Amino acid sequence: GGSLAQLGNAAIITNRISSIVYDPGRPHTFWETGTYDGNGAFVTTDDGATFSPLGNLKHINLVSVDFTDPTRATLVAGGHEQEQTLYRSKDGGKTWTSIGAGLPAGTFCNLPLVLDAKTYLVGCNHYLSPSGIYRTTDGGDTYSLMTPDGGSNIPLRASDGSIYWPNGGTGGFIRSDDDGLTWTDVLYPNDIINVQFIELPDHRIAASGKEAIVVSSDHGATWQNATTPLPFVPFTLTYSAQRQAFYIAHFDCGNPPVSVASRPTMKEPFAVSQ
Repeated sequence: GGSLAQLGNAAIITNRISSIVYDPGRPHTFWETGTYDGNGAFVTTDDGATFSPLGNLKHINLVSVDFTDPTRATLVAGGHEQEQTLYRSKDGGKTWTSIGAGLPAGTFCNLPLVLDAKTYLVGCNHYLSPSGIYRTTDGGDTYSLMTPDGGSNIPLRASDGSIYWPNGGTGGFIRSDDDGLTWTDVLYPNDIINVQFIELPDHRIAASGKEAIVVSSDHGATWQNATTPLPFVPFTLTYSAQRQAFYIAHFDCGNPPVSVASRPTMKEPFAVSQ
């Protein structure tokens, strides 16, 4: 973390990065998506030495991959702030088909979660759009609303199959234990904020409250603070298993930079970085 160096031919990536999705079975493969300038999605299979654009996608929030398929053939991508804009690829991202027409008019559903080649969830949460989670079992021909909650930020599908999806401005999150068929609303007194959840190596779930990073070992029923007070409300949260460290980031969106007077510390056995 002391210095940064450009990855391979990453100069071709000129979009505003919106997500990085890692392949859990292939440590040298990950997908990048981004909005506004240039191509909207790229993939690397050599740990960032080279990146290849995924077709001609533009302005993409997130790509989700069918990790049940060893060939990684099925991908679903959600368009940024675009009504009924969802794309599917059956050839690893070389070509794409629009599958957003089956979503209700007026919905901005740009956060997909691929469960298998035909079954996808998609989160909808935008100030111009009704919120909720839709589900398709026919590859995007038709969709059913599963819940009017959740759909905000990137979902986590944990190793036990449970799915965690932030609620956004309403606070808390929703959880499903049956591939998105039914959902439970989970609230937390310190307000779990709209930041992507993380599964730790010991299978606890980590999230961010307004004042501290919190962890749960019982599917979110109870939470414990894992840090001292944070220097700012996080916009992103990630974790390094190798360094046993959390990282948080702030997005100023044109506002003055946040003054960080002190560094938060983790309760053992963790350390924190920012």
